Amino acid sequence: MSEEQGFESRELRALVAQASGSLKVFPLPGVVVLPGTPTPFHVFEPRYRAMTAAALDGDRTLAIATLRRSEEQPQDRPALHSVAGAGVIEADEKLPDGRYRILFRCLERVRLLEELPNGKPYREFRAELLEDRYPPGGEAALQGSVEALEQLVYDLAKVLPAESGAPRLAAEAARLSDPGRLADLVAAAVVSEPAARLQVLEAVDVRRRLELVTEEVASVLLVLSRGRTPSA
Repeated sequence: MSEEQGFESRELRALVAQASGSLKVFPLPGVVVLPGTPTPFHVFEPRYRAMTAAALDGDRTLAIATLRRSEEQPQDRPALHSVAGAGVIEADEKLPDGRYRILFRCLERVRLLEELPNGKPYREFRAELLEDRYPPGGEAALQGSVEALEQLVYDLAKVLPAESGAPRLAAEAARLSDPGRLADLVAAAVVSEPAARLQVLEAVDVRRRLELVTEEVASVLLVLSRGRTPSA
């Protein structure tokens, strides 16, 4: 990451922190976003069109929260998992019929603390940012875990074709110096099941996050070694 990119990232994270007192929340079934990852969304429900318009008129911040029960999606206030991915709308396109296409970049983990009465069709929450938690030895204590995950990603790149994106993922992983961000990057690319992705999102303990992602990548490699196609 260049110095300029690092500065921009810090500025965007500060923006999310400022918005956490009243954070617009986009609740979705079976969707878990992870920090550092851009994700496209098609916004078509009227209440979420209003949410998107308000975000674009303001600081462009949102949080993507996962529904606890997908069958509750049609309800006005379905129950949500308390840990969500917060970030900014990087790009947007408003379609002639009022729908939006947006590219959302998750930047931070947040815990949704309290829903705010706002008189609007969409939901807003008071939230807190969740900081990565490291063992007493800091990043150095995780060096073995980092190297193990990097090796598995390298192994994955050797067995998957270039069009899979695995070689690019291996190159990006090798450049990252932050263990927590490394785990998030790999999880976003490899972990497909919502429940497993949610476990990674909720893992503020970086050692645990690395363990979860390492297990997932090892599982994908095991499937490939048996001649099957992984779902990831």
